[in-house]
Amino acid sequence: MRVVFYAAILMIAVSLLLMPTPPPVAAHQPSSQPQALSRDMMGMVIRDPWYDFGTYPGMPNQPNRVAQDRMGQVLAEAGVQWVRLEFFVLGDGTDALNQTFARYDYFINTVAPRHNFKVLALVGFGIVNEHDILNTTTGITAGPFVDDPQYGGGVNPYIKRWLTRSLAIANRYGDKIAVYEVLNEQNRLPPSGKAVPAYLAARLHTKFFHHLKFPTPSDGAAWRRSVKVIIGGLHPKGTLEKGYSGYLSDSDYLRQLYGYNLTTGQIIPTDPFPAYNSRYDMLPLDGIGYHPYPEEIRLSLQADVDLITDRLNTLRNVLASMGDPYRPFWITEIGYNTAFKAQTEAGQAAFMRTVYTTLAARPDIASIFWFKYEDFPPADGPNAQRWGIVRINFTNDSTCPGGACYTVSGEPAYYRQSFWVYRELAGLPIYRVYLPLVARS
Repeated sequence: MRVVFYAAILMIAVSLLLMPTPPPVAAHQPSSQPQALSRDMMGMVIRDPWYDFGTYPGMPNQPNRVAQDRMGQVLAEAGVQWVRLEFFVLGDGTDALNQTFARYDYFINTVAPRHNFKVLALVGFGIVNEHDILNTTTGITAGPFVDDPQYGGGVNPYIKRWLTRSLAIANRYGDKIAVYEVLNEQNRLPPSGKAVPAYLAARLHTKFFHHLKFPTPSDGAAWRRSVKVIIGGLHPKGTLEKGYSGYLSDSDYLRQLYGYNLTTGQIIPTDPFPAYNSRYDMLPLDGIGYHPYPEEIRLSLQADVDLITDRLNTLRNVLASMGDPYRPFWITEIGYNTAFKAQTEAGQAAFMRTVYTTLAARPDIASIFWFKYEDFPPADGPNAQRWGIVRINFTNDSTCPGGACYTVSGEPAYYRQSFWVYRELAGLPIYRVYLPLVARS
């Protein structure tokens, strides 16, 4: 009988270990949380609502509310305070914008307020989703540049489209979006490693900042004064490859954004940032997005942290040299792919803990966004993308948005160790289940 009893206990224990969902709460006191961080540090790059639209059976023209509700619940369970999502618009006109709003309204208007999430919106290259930003005939560099009656000088069709769509999004959501991030890794675009010319990125950014905060005619909306606009997350590797023609470090790209001539070291007064500062006595930004990924596998976790710290210190010194020493950093992406080379889930959890505690201790960091909530394609192979704190099962299928069909309920199949580390860093209790020892008969 004892053998049968202990065998049953063992089967229950094994079942608990194999469960894909979070383990049940044990009936004892939670562990203490000595490393709880400020809630404002706890950001997450989420699954964009764009990809869930029309995926729930029988609801082809509606958002997948079930999946978005579940994502909101899991994010709240993890202790997330900030969420970062990216907007996409495909085409000109009201109909195209309405299609975008239909995809995002539910999460922004219902899910985020339900869990008190603060929203950071990336208005990047997906805003003009039908054109490559570096296309020489339809992109941001394509002339002619004209004086636009609405947006002023130096505007081409790409810039006009981008501004019109991005400002329509801002007007739609008002105070429900707290921060706008303008462009994303614009100093190093895949796969070429080329950059959006800094003066054009600065022009786009400056015009968005001004027309968002000071529209003509003025509507008196209070949210326009509180909403923040930050430079899109710069890539630490820089433009092209070091040692080759055209290489530009992240620091030098930042200098160019601020209107500095790299040869003379002098400000170009007519560049967007200096010209705006001269006219309005303020720079047109509220922060600087940065993605301090280590470029390659290092010998130790400490080496990664040292590298990240050194990069941020270098950028801080550059800002000080340009007379802007206190502009905050927004770490809008930092992550760890458990499928890359010898990296592991335990390594991801350790990296998360060390990076968050190190960065959160800096007074110049506004928030830290972990990349990412969920894994994304491909699931397997040499280029597998397993960045998530959870895994939601999916199959490759061109009929689904983004080329992958996820479990329609949005239910995670697996919670990584990093989920629990994130929750602990957020100051939420961690309950541990202790399994009984199985005695021999």
